[in-house]
Amino acid sequence: MKTKTATQLKKKLWSIFSLYIRTRDALKTTNTLTDALCITCDRRYPIRAVGGLQAGHFIPGRHNSILFDERNCHSQCYGCNVMKKGNMVKYYKKMLDMYGQSVIDELEKLDTETRQYKTHELKILLTTYKEKLELLKLTI
Repeated sequence: MKTKTATQLKKKLWSIFSLYIRTRDALKTTNTLTDALCITCDRRYPIRAVGGLQAGHFIPGRHNSILFDERNCHSQCYGCNVMKKGNMVKYYKKMLDMYGQSVIDELEKLDTETRQYKTHELKILLTTYKEKLELLKLTI
């Protein structure tokens, strides 16, 4: 079996992490495994469909230091995430309510740090989020 590169592992990890975030938020906002509310516009969308929800970052840029931080990522519709560039005013208010200013400050600080993932770290994260996703599916 051919060994995957760090880039390939990171892409696979993002796919699983994104589904984990959307599933987590589906359970939290609609108590289902099929759809969730967008964090910024509060509209209901499917978690797995064209035109459905995406995993939108509060602090944008896809920097490794916060790319897979669960506090920085929530279910967000395409309109808010892409067309409104994150709908940041509403996202900030939700983050403040959910986590408080101290977590926002911590995420901003983490965003300034440089992080290189090693292949073994990506494999561990991939296994972790596969397991977390399966546990979420068992909760309903």
